[in-house]
This record gives sequence, C-alpha cells and structure tokens, in this order.
Amino acid sequence: MIRASVVLPAYNAEAFVERAIASVLGQTEPAVEVLVVDDASTDATASLVAGIAARDPRVRLMRQEVNSGPGAARNRAIAEARGEWIALLDADDSFAPHRIETLAALGDRRGADMVSDNLLLATDDDAPASPMIPRDALPEPRRMTASEFVAGNIGRRRAPRFSYGFMHPMIRRQFLAMHALRYDARNRFGEDFLFYLAGLMRGAAWWITPAALYRYTIRPGSLTEVQTAADLNRIRLAEQHLLERTRRWPDPALPRVLRRHKAGIERRYYYRAFTDALKAQAFSDALTLLCESGNSLRHIALESAVQAPIILGKAARGGYHRSRQPVKVKEAS
Repeated sequence: MIRASVVLPAYNAEAFVERAIASVLGQTEPAVEVLVVDDASTDATASLVAGIAARDPRVRLMRQEVNSGPGAARNRAIAEARGEWIALLDADDSFAPHRIETLAALGDRRGADMVSDNLLLATDDDAPASPMIPRDALPEPRRMTASEFVAGNIGRRRAPRFSYGFMHPMIRRQFLAMHALRYDARNRFGEDFLFYLAGLMRGAAWWITPAALYRYTIRPGSLTEVQTAADLNRIRLAEQHLLERTRRWPDPALPRVLRRHKAGIERRYYYRAFTDALKAQAFSDALTLLCESGNSLRHIALESAVQAPIILGKAARGGYHRSRQPVKVKEAS
C-alpha cells in the first residue's frame, strides 16, 4: 500500500526540483510516490525528473503540453494518485525527513481528513528559517474549523502576519474522491484557499500541529503580478455562493468572517480592475467600476491608500523589475 502520494507541480524548476524530490524519497515513511507534473517547462526540469524516475520507480513524471498553472497540474496528479494520503509540495520547497510519517500518524489518531503542520519560512535554499505561526497561536495540535481557517487568512495590522492558506496539508484521497474535490484550474491566485475551504465546507476534519516540518521558500519577485482581476473576481463570486450556503451553517462565526474576507477581496478586485482599465485607457470601463456598487469607489480609495507607499517604495528603488527566475505564487488570499 502506498501511504502518501506527493503531488509536485514544476515549472522551470531545474534549480531546485531535485532537492524537493530528494526530501520525499528520504522520508522515514518509505511507502510514498512522487507525482511530478512538468507544466510545459522551457528548461531542463523534465529531463532532470525523468533521470530521477529512471533510478527510482517511486517517481513518476507527467508533462503538460501547455502551461496551465499549479491548480491544473495538481488536478492531473490527484487523478492518477494511488496513495492513502495526498501530500502537496511545491517544487522549491522541501519536507523534513519525518513529515509524512508524523502527519499520517496524527491523521490516523484523530480520524482526520486533512492534516497539516506549521511552516518554516526561508528566503532561499540555505537561509535560516523561522516558523510562520507563533507558538502562542498554535501551542498544541488541534482541530481547525472553517471559520478559524477563513479568519486566519484575513490580513492583520498589529498581530504577527501569517496565513493558513499558505499551509500544505495532507488530505485523504478517499475524502477527495467522495466529494469530487478538485482545484479551480482557472485561478493562479487563491486557489489553495478555495480548495481547502471547499473541503472544510464538506465536513473535513482538519487537524494541525505546531511541529514545523515543511520548509517554505519565499523567493524574490514571487509577489509580482500575481493577483489578476479575473482571479479576484472568481474568489469573491465563490465566497458569495458560500455565504448563501452558510445561512444554515451551525457555526454563526463563519458567515461573519466570510463577509470580512470577501470585503478584502472585493477591495483588491475593484482596485486591480480599475487600474487595469486606466492602463488600457479604457476610461468608460474605469468609470463604470467606480459606480458599479455602493462600495466600489470606497474600495478603490482604500486599496489605493494601501498600495501608495508600496508603489512609491518600488519607484524609489528604481521601479518595477520582474524576477528572471521562475517563481511560484506565494500570496494567499
């Protein structure tokens, strides 16, 4: 029996994909498979993975003909997975050697459908790492509710900033099959948030542990141009649909935090759509957005105030520069 299928999307990841795969093959739980989906890379990613697969039958390579994003890549791997658990791993991250064994044991002990750990945040492969979630916020293993998950993805101004949407849980394959759960392949921003929340809304028991066993690398440039208006609009429409379902939800906190989260998404959506219209000189579209709802003008003004110092800071450093290295989306919704 395969204990865990590790789903690993890879796009132009020749610099770090071998390390990610090695961290899985070196697990204390040997009954694993690694499903690498090469998302139409233009570098040597596919050939590197093919070489590893030739040496170790636990590694399988799948190739996308067209770059389709991490959601589509994960969906393809999930469809072909054979393990009891589906474990998510990004190509430039890595697992601690006992991660799969630890999380699977927690899941079995608690009868969980989803299990996750804290993250070790690092700025590059060899840099010192620190836990994302402070110890006082997660002192011991506990079950996470849907309302807590959404609240943990709402930006904080004073408290330490962390986001539950950054976590990479292991999910029982049987649970995904039972509920036909898949990623929204259209989104390259917030796709994890929507996927995890969909699981919770279908009754998933999600347990988290303070042990930090997932090394999460934040690379320069990873937040550049990742929030499209179309992505943000799909998230706000999905949340509106969820709000209609939560009228009968037993936890009264869920609709309240969903409305707060949706307000933040709408603020960013209107700002992004408005500025995109201005850049395209589609002034009639920009005017329509200003007047589209009773709050659209307020949303645009508030987000403009938030973005102004960021824009000025980038201008002072010499303007906007796209990273030359391929990077993954590191922003949770």
